[in-house]
Amino acid sequence: MQSKTDDEEKLSHLPEKIRILVNRFTKALVNEFGENLYSVILFGSAARVMHQADLASQASSDDFKEGKSDINITIILEQVGTNELNMILNIGRKFKKSGLAIPLVFKRGHIPTSLDTFPLEFSDMKQNHIVLYGADPLAEAQIETKNLRHQCEVEFKGKLIQLRCGYLVAGENKENLTELISASVSSILTACRGMARISGKTPPDSGSELLKLVHDEYGIDTKAIDEAWRLKRGEVEESTATLEMLFDNYMTAIEKLAEAVDRL
Repeated sequence: MQSKTDDEEKLSHLPEKIRILVNRFTKALVNEFGENLYSVILFGSAARVMHQADLASQASSDDFKEGKSDINITIILEQVGTNELNMILNIGRKFKKSGLAIPLVFKRGHIPTSLDTFPLEFSDMKQNHIVLYGADPLAEAQIETKNLRHQCEVEFKGKLIQLRCGYLVAGENKENLTELISASVSSILTACRGMARISGKTPPDSGSELLKLVHDEYGIDTKAIDEAWRLKRGEVEESTATLEMLFDNYMTAIEKLAEAVDRL
């Protein structure tokens, strides 16, 4: 395992409470799994290290936000079965309500053969990840554009169906509708990052800058997606009437994205 100094340096961009949490969870995995543990990776917004030039810009508003952003961790084991999953479950109980998302668990040999199955997720993980323990399985990962295009299409069209079904459940309830929109927007941004990569661009870390890039590259109005993202982050609050208007505009934007990716 990395030295304490190295660990602290890797996570120095995060609040102290989160650094302690991540290090404790990693050490618990190391102690429990020993040689069966191949690597532990922090990914997502918690792994995004903002450069000094970004800290004074709008991009910093999309950095990790304690209490709002998930703490995403991937655990890679040499062998995975119900016994190992129960071990992770038992460790996880000690960190209940800490902000840790349910970890992704991979068997070591499955990652190279899964790059074509989950190209969006692995592309994002490759761009922003921190190795907390062990080797870096993404260092040599190569994602093919055709696989990105296919998953983007599945994501947009699948999310449209889920949102329509979700609205029939949420109805005119403000809290339910807010949750429905908020729960879907991270997946939409992930697919937008895929579209940026398809066009040959490196996706910006800032959600707002990403959506501007998609607008510029594909000519799609992404304002409603940006507003949905700010809603999720607690930066705006909407009335029931304006939420319904946002939902309409949000759905329209996703439909346009689905049509654009279908033409690629």
